[in-house]
Amino acid sequence: MEKWRLAGYTISAIATTLLAVALWIGNALIAFSVLIGTIGEILLYSEWLKSRGEVLSDERTLRIEEAASRRTLQVLVLTVAFLVVTLAFLSEKKPYLRSAYYLATGLMVLVAALKLSLRHYYERVM
Repeated sequence: MEKWRLAGYTISAIATTLLAVALWIGNALIAFSVLIGTIGEILLYSEWLKSRGEVLSDERTLRIEEAASRRTLQVLVLTVAFLVVTLAFLSEKKPYLRSAYYLATGLMVLVAALKLSLRHYYERVM
């Protein structure tokens, strides 16, 4: 394994730990600061690697990333769909679950709209 990958995993592990601690103590400011700081750190680190001449991605890794992202979204959409159906039945018996049902349904509609709009965009661009 290349040393730069180990450093990337270390950044992610530290960020996850700090985020878990911030959420555990209930401090939103620290949690958002950790997220913003991690994004900045990753951007700076990737720019530093590029300046050293490291190849971060090629055609093969890009195709792997696309396939992994597509499969992840498919599983996520199926999970949300089952959640919507389950919450639809449960919210009839337990009214306090109605807001969770609306939230899951809204998420499903948002994901569908996002997919359609991105498909339309990439059909025009590519």
